[in-house]
This record gives sequence, C-alpha cells and structure tokens, in this order.
Amino acid sequence: MSEKDFEIGDLVWAKMKGYPFWPAKIQNPPNDTKSSTPKKPKHFVFFFGSKNCAWILDENIVPHSAEMLNNVSKKKSSSFVKAIDEIIEASGSVASKLKDVKEDSAKKDKSALKSTALQSPEKIAKIPSVKDNESSNKLPTVRIEKRGRKPKQKINEQKNENTNKKTPLKRSLQEDASNRLSPPVQKLCKKSDGYSDLIPFAYNPIAVFQPLDDLSVKPGKNSELVPGPSFVSSQVVTKSPGGFIPTEKKIGLIGLGNMGQTLVKKLLDSGHNVSVWNRTPEKCEQFAEAGVCVYTVLADIIFNCDIIFCCVSGPEAAKTIVFEKEGVLKGLEKCRPGTKGYVELTTIDPVTSQEIAEAITYGGGKYLEAPMSGSRARAEEGSLVILGAGDRDLFYSCESCFYAISKNTFYLSCEVGKGSQMNLILSMLVGTACGALAESIALIDQCDLPKDHFLEILRSFPLACDLFSEKGRAIIAGDFTADIPLKYQQKDMNLALTLGDKYEQPLALTSHANELYKFAKFLCYSEDDVAAVYFGANFNRRNSNAAVP
Repeated sequence: MSEKDFEIGDLVWAKMKGYPFWPAKIQNPPNDTKSSTPKKPKHFVFFFGSKNCAWILDENIVPHSAEMLNNVSKKKSSSFVKAIDEIIEASGSVASKLKDVKEDSAKKDKSALKSTALQSPEKIAKIPSVKDNESSNKLPTVRIEKRGRKPKQKINEQKNENTNKKTPLKRSLQEDASNRLSPPVQKLCKKSDGYSDLIPFAYNPIAVFQPLDDLSVKPGKNSELVPGPSFVSSQVVTKSPGGFIPTEKKIGLIGLGNMGQTLVKKLLDSGHNVSVWNRTPEKCEQFAEAGVCVYTVLADIIFNCDIIFCCVSGPEAAKTIVFEKEGVLKGLEKCRPGTKGYVELTTIDPVTSQEIAEAITYGGGKYLEAPMSGSRARAEEGSLVILGAGDRDLFYSCESCFYAISKNTFYLSCEVGKGSQMNLILSMLVGTACGALAESIALIDQCDLPKDHFLEILRSFPLACDLFSEKGRAIIAGDFTADIPLKYQQKDMNLALTLGDKYEQPLALTSHANELYKFAKFLCYSEDDVAAVYFGANFNRRNSNAAVP
C-alpha cells in the first residue's frame, strides 16, 4: 500500500479503533516518535474538538471536503459539533444546514443510521456496523460541569433525606448514613494534553500520586499512539482532612452476581444514588427492601440514570445486554445525545469492547471500559484495581464511584481496548502464577514433604506475596470456597491466549497453565476457587487413588 500524498497542515477526517471518523489535520510528529519504519503508511494527526493526537494509518484517513460536512446529521455529541466548527473555521468552508435526524425515524431508516460525513468518497459511504448495521456513530465526549464542594448545610440535608428514604437491608446494609465515615478528599491528577497518559487515582488516606511533568513513556514498536507526559513514577503530596463528595449523578448498575451485589453495597455505603437491573429479579429483592430503585426493563435504567455500570459474566453476556431487543441501545434511542455514560466493568476481550464502544457512541452515549482486577474479597474491601480506557471526561465523572470500590484506578488511553488488554495480561499473570504454585505443591506431595513447611519457607523468599499465601493456605486446608471462581479465571486465560494469537506472541507458560485449569474443570471444580487448579496439577496422584485435601 502506497503512502497517501498528505502534507503538514492538510485538513482530513481520521478514524481510531472503536471510534468514528473525526475532523482532524496532519501535523509534524514529536521527534522521539520516529523509532522504527512503520509496516503500513501512516501520518501523525491532530484531532479537532478533543485536541488529541495519534498516529493513524493512511487507510483510515480521508481528505476533508464540503461534501462531508453536508452529510453530517444533527445527532452528534457536543465535542463532535465543536470539531466541525473548528475544521470549518480552519478551512473557510461553509456547511449546509445539518440534516435533521428524528429519533423515531432513525430507528427504522437504516440509511439514516449509516449516514455520515466521515467516509472516504472512494469507499462509498459504508461504515462497518457493530451488529446487523443497526447502530449510529458518535464519539463519547460531552462538557462536564466543574466539580466543587457543596455547602455543608446542603450535604447534611441530602444525607438526612437519603437516610429517611432507605429501608435497612439485611445486616450487611443496615448501617445508617449518618454514621458512615467519609473518606478523605481526593485530588484529581492534572489532566494533560497527551493522548494516552496513564492517570492514576491512588486512594491512600495520607497521600495521592501526582504527575512528574518531565517523565514520558516512549511508544512501542507497533504503537499508533503518541503519549504526552505520563506517570512513570510519583511524588507524595499530603492532603488536608475532609470528605469525598459522592457525585450527584444517578448511578445505574446492571448485573447482580456476587461481584455486582458487592459493588452496589459499596456504592450505597458511600452515599451514591443507585438503581439496579438484573435478569433474575430475585437477586434484586434485598435491594428493593432497602429502598433502591429496581428496574424490570433494561432500557428503563438507561433512560433514568446518568452513568450506567455493567458487571456481567463475560463477553457474550456483555454484548447481549447492549444489543438485545429492549437493551442498552433501545434505552439510548430515547435519550438526548451526550447525556448518558456507559461503563463496562466486565472482563472482556478488546474486540468485544470496541464493538460495544462503537454501538454506544453511534447511539449517542459515552463509553468507558473499566475492567476490574481483583477478587471478591478485594471488592468487599473496596480495594479492586480499575483499568480505564475510552472517554476521558466520563472517567473523571466516575471518580467518586471508583473511590468506593477501588484503591487504585488508572486511566490508560483514549483508545478503547487498551484497558481490556492490560486487564487480560494481569489476569494471565495471576492465573499462570496460581498454576505454578499448584504444580509446586503437587510435587511437594509426591516428595512427601510437609506443605505447611513449604509455605513458611516461601514467605522468606522474594516471591512471597498475598496471592501465594492465600491460595497456598486454601490448598493445604482443602477450603476452595470461591473467591476468584476457577471457571472465570480459565475464561480469562483463554482470552489472553487469543490476544497472544492476534499479535503472534508465544505464550507457552500460559498455554500450559490453561490446560491445568481445563483439567480441573473436567474434574468438576468450575465453581470452586482458582486454588482448585491444584487438582488439575495433581491428577497423577488422583489416578493412583491417593488422598487429596
């Protein structure tokens, strides 16, 4: 493929993964980004409206023209409209009156859903659809109001009002709002102009992490993003005493499995206005008794809440929630564009996340992937790790919610899929480590050595960590009560192997560990804790009819 004849300053429309084409211009890249010869022709692009920069393949760049402006519909985000205004000002062209797309007719008219000014004339206006070409294209960016403290009197009135409305849950939810301790004030890390900055929220009661402006991340060999200042290390800044104010936005949570129920409790305890939906209504009963708003129709929770979190079992469930008949997209049809934020907490693969992102943004919503890394026990402690990627403004709007469920929350990139990739790689490491521990203890058994001595000695090694300590004790005690269910860990291992296949990266250790998990599932340990992979590693002993914990 030959390089397109673009010059510095040319006005164009460019597309990133998971997002529509967007008004932009070609500009000079930073000097430190030319580290290798690209496999495919690409140019460094500045995006109007969002003011982000990225390397974009030439196949995803088309020249700017008045014809594109004439085809833009009104149903676009405020940031997109700003980008249109800026490219018009830069080009001196005048767009015709934007086509009016009525929400009622948009559902029926597929050509209206597909219409966009963001297409190459050579490719005849067809944007790849997410599912059956039934979604419309929109980048999730809206103007966020400046966050500030409420007057003390107003905070107290709101607490009293919430207290009066709520009926106590069973013991775990009976704490009165007036007795809840407010966590310390959390200062946001300064937003920079970089496109893929790593922005951590560190919820330590004494210090927060702040950026060091002179540090930056160098792009990888195949990276298409050019990062600005990033968080390679941190400096400690003391905080003044005070409380963290929960957002006034209405929060919806989809999915009340064991993890989802824990998240709802943490959000309620931190003073958030929470509504719920679950496919099995019985799981909503205890929350309904506590005065939580329970929706029976999925589309209704989208319409009535400002930020909607989704926490379900995996990629297929996540896609069903979005694309089913009365699902998320149906709810977005009734909403004003740019007013709804959709946050995917589920562990899914990057491709699925990009498909969901495209559907949500086509539908007028904002999308953020924020997969959670951690166990059920970590969720109850509020110490999960959140790995965000996608809409930056939505990420900051979720700050108080993330505070409630996480000790460390990171924003990795504007590019959807980066959070999912990082989460899968971390989960792959956890799964492989547990497999190695299981094999070690299985060999300890064969050598007739004391397992408790092994764990005691391991604590003095550099490898000592909470994971090995917890799972080792579980194996010795024979207590496999699910904290990280084995079936979900094996699912993550499969997704990580698929990711490795995409990049032709050998994952020999992960592949072997995955076989141990598969064998443990075959032995009917799917619902048990990940520590039950021990039975997959100890199958020789099982076959010889030897005793196991």
